Amino acid sequence: MEFRIFVSYSTLDLAQVELLRSQLSNTPINLFIAEHSVTPGENLSEKIKDGISGCDLFVVVWSKNAKESGWVSQEIGQALALSKPILPLVLDKEHPPSGFVSNVKYIPMFEDVPQALYKAEEIITREYTKKHERLQAEKKRKESDDMAKLGIAAFLLWLGTRS
Repeated sequence: MEFRIFVSYSTLDLAQVELLRSQLSNTPINLFIAEHSVTPGENLSEKIKDGISGCDLFVVVWSKNAKESGWVSQEIGQALALSKPILPLVLDKEHPPSGFVSNVKYIPMFEDVPQALYKAEEIITREYTKKHERLQAEKKRKESDDMAKLGIAAFLLWLGTRS
């Protein structure tokens, strides 16, 4: 099972994004970080749109730099339009999330970076587990439905041979 996270950030905050990447390096999580996920020559806008539409969780690394970034605000807008769950990681105490993201409880990285990264990993792992359990339940339900259909088909065949 693949669990995809889109990370929205200002390139000026790439060092903090790398900390998150390192924290999640031993997990089955697939991170979309434009710096690493888009190669030279690729259409950045299209790759970002695809990354957001295909993600299971949208993480925004929020800071003064992110607030001033046109890209970050557009990415947040697209995530909201697609009803993606959003997890804000806030770098600056003086610059809490604004706009539509202001109502989302955030992780304050400005207080204790290692603790914040641990909390982010915990939340992401929980979301991964929820998706895994949902997919397992869907698989089980499908198998059950298939068995019921097979039983009905066998019964109908049996009835047909009795005539």
